Amino acid sequence: MRQLLTRLPRLALRWAALFIGLTALFTALMIAAYAIPERWVEGRAAEAIVQLKKENTGAGKIHIGSRPIFMDYGTEKRMYGYVKREAGDSLFRSAQVPHYARYWHGYQAYLRPALALGSLAQVRWWNALCQAAMLGLLLGLLAQRLGLRYSVFFGVSLMMTGYIAVPLLMQYSGVYLVMLPAANLLLLLYGKPWFRRHLPEYFFTVGACTVFVDLLTAPIVTLGVPLVILLLLRAKEGEPRGLRIVIGQSAAWGAGYVSLWFAKWCVASAVLGRNEILISIWQIFFRTGARAKGFVSITAGETVEMQEASPLSAFQRILAPFKTIYAFGIAEFLLLCLALIGLAIYMRKRHGKAQKPTGKGAYWLIAAAPMLWMFALAQHTYIHYWFTYRNLLVTVFALLAVLGQLYSTKKPPEAPAEGG
Repeated sequence: MRQLLTRLPRLALRWAALFIGLTALFTALMIAAYAIPERWVEGRAAEAIVQLKKENTGAGKIHIGSRPIFMDYGTEKRMYGYVKREAGDSLFRSAQVPHYARYWHGYQAYLRPALALGSLAQVRWWNALCQAAMLGLLLGLLAQRLGLRYSVFFGVSLMMTGYIAVPLLMQYSGVYLVMLPAANLLLLLYGKPWFRRHLPEYFFTVGACTVFVDLLTAPIVTLGVPLVILLLLRAKEGEPRGLRIVIGQSAAWGAGYVSLWFAKWCVASAVLGRNEILISIWQIFFRTGARAKGFVSITAGETVEMQEASPLSAFQRILAPFKTIYAFGIAEFLLLCLALIGLAIYMRKRHGKAQKPTGKGAYWLIAAAPMLWMFALAQHTYIHYWFTYRNLLVTVFALLAVLGQLYSTKKPPEAPAEGG
């Protein structure tokens, strides 16, 4: 206890430095993005909006075979609209994106530079190539460090959640542009002792980066995928206490996500001279289904645009995540995964195969995380089920990881006995 009390001031200082450093970095990135001259980006942003309007046909969806994938062209047009700085706004005010100030809008840190160099079509190609390179590296690292089956499992998880359309929209890309490099870093650096000591800071930073670029699409992807990979790496080494690791690192991710979002409200309130904290809290009540109205945006003349929906009943709150699960054929695949897991457990018991997967309860907790998230944000889930279902990538990957562990015939190395 005395040792903990001695270390507490240093720990508090380290975490405060990380929080302040990330807040300063995100603010600086937004200012740098909006410092790009308007003449370089304004025309191409306007052309992109025209093109997106043309594409917004067929109820805003595309078809991959017989399967519809819904495209959020409405939000995408807003995002390209926010590329433009309002006349008379200072650089600091523009960097807050005053119309929609409760979000960081960190995607502008790469969208504005990309538009300065090319058109909407070129931005999409660069986005697709960037994600393809990171995905290729991740699949290779998964095969090398954990085995080919987990590389295949991750690929299947992506396909089940309509990933093929993701690079076409910045709205969908943010969480993947955080998750893919985060997962690669984990696989590359996990063998380093200094990295293992700083896993909480890693997850804190991943949560912070998620809230920086994302507009509440599928944030659990950036938590769940690294967590599954972390458990698999630990299982390979025979390390126990998976449940404790999941809870601890989820808390670190959540701290980064929540604290950096709150930091944005504080920065926006100070720069814009309005109570962005109150506006955002009101929006939280709407997104959870506790209120009937929520803010969409605020115009240059400070006119508030509202969104209205009936408050959800208790039944609708419970139904919201299941409405998402039953969309797009994912329910059938989840049932198949559960059936295969049940079969694997039965075969292991019957034939006495040696080893149970390390920390299997932790995998189940990760698999449940998207449902818990969607239940908590019931109104948002209910309205936007056609893209929030991508959170289920985590559920699919976690269940397939359980399956991979159950069918493993290798016995993990035994942990060293205490006392050496």
